[in-house]
Amino acid sequence: MSKKNITIEEVKRIADLSKLKIPDSELDYYAKEMSKIIDHFNALSKIDTSNIDEMVHISDRRNVMRKDEPGDCIDNSELIDNCPESFGQFIKVPRITDKE
Repeated sequence: MSKKNITIEEVKRIADLSKLKIPDSELDYYAKEMSKIIDHFNALSKIDTSNIDEMVHISDRRNVMRKDEPGDCIDNSELIDNCPESFGQFIKVPRITDKE
């Protein structure tokens, strides 16, 4: 692969898409840094991985899950009685959104 240098215009475009404000005085710095990142990935892509097995995860651990079986539940009236505020069969909670 040929060496790809990121241009100032590409840095501006990436910054715009990322909603970042990069001062003009730093654009050259970021262009060089991004070019180094691309060079690093180009070096990694040259590594022969044909003899390496594919992995889904880095460890052999599996999720240990219990069987999903219904158990005893609290009675609705007992639950409502233990709430600080309720109305009828509903629990009153503080508003978390703005009025609009």
